[in-house]
Amino acid sequence: MRWFVVSGTAFVLTLALSACAPEVVRSDAKLTPASEVDQVHLTLQANVHLESSSGYGRDLPEGSVWELRGAIEQGRVYRRVDGILTVEGAQIHEAYLVLMGDRIVGFYLPVEQSYSPAKESVVAKFK
Repeated sequence: MRWFVVSGTAFVLTLALSACAPEVVRSDAKLTPASEVDQVHLTLQANVHLESSSGYGRDLPEGSVWELRGAIEQGRVYRRVDGILTVEGAQIHEAYLVLMGDRIVGFYLPVEQSYSPAKESVVAKFK
């Protein structure tokens, strides 16, 4: 009986902890792929800190390389070439950056085919 009580307590604690992480806000987004002519690579010139809609932060390192994958209504979509970007909430999602001009405005989630806004847009310098 004692084992059941400990297991039940552990289950309730695990359930409570997993309920604390908010879901990543997202909406459907249709990616229009970049053509081979439009292949663009950008290199981040300085570290950038971003926060997802769930409030979890991500640091993008200086020197990271980003490849144009296409565009959605909210901006141009770039995938990291030299690593993987994720956004975190109740689940972890692979993510690409969405840029509008020189501002990172959010994330494109390729598996979910959706857009998730950044908590605040951030100016980023690329070369």
